[in-house]
Amino acid sequence: MPIKMATWLHGNGAQPEFAPFSQRRMAGSGLFGGVDGSHNFFHFPLTTPVIVDDRRLMLSKIFVFARQRFCVLRDVFIYDADYRAYHFIAQPPPLIKAVSGLMQPPPDHTHPRFVEGLTMFTPSEPLPINLGLSISVKVNFDSTVINGVTAPQIRNLGAIEFYSVGADWVLAP
Repeated sequence: MPIKMATWLHGNGAQPEFAPFSQRRMAGSGLFGGVDGSHNFFHFPLTTPVIVDDRRLMLSKIFVFARQRFCVLRDVFIYDADYRAYHFIAQPPPLIKAVSGLMQPPPDHTHPRFVEGLTMFTPSEPLPINLGLSISVKVNFDSTVINGVTAPQIRNLGAIEFYSVGADWVLAP
């Protein structure tokens, strides 16, 4: 189905469910810190087009763009007002290597912007959203695993930096 409309919200519009350890909203993103071993939910209320050209729209895909440090985006939820319409389990991001004790991406750390299960989430079929779309993500702050090896002596404050969240809409059949 061809995309009829797309709606986006900038990352600085994220609403944390619990008071984060730290937060900073900038022109380019929203940065939120978390205590190691904790989790938080971040909510993104998006503009919800319901009818275009006298036809209803349906949600076909969502996007979550963020940079993660000592944390992992675990779950992505789609809400239609108070109804949970869909739940995705996110893939773990590419591993970050420890270089001289500092966490840095490897030199070839360039991945495509649109990756299913990592930055892009597609329901099995388009969803009717009639009362208001909210995208919610669960983030686990955890620095005990680096490169797949448990390292309990390392404890860090995690941070997630959201750039934008979006949705693609298609016409209902």
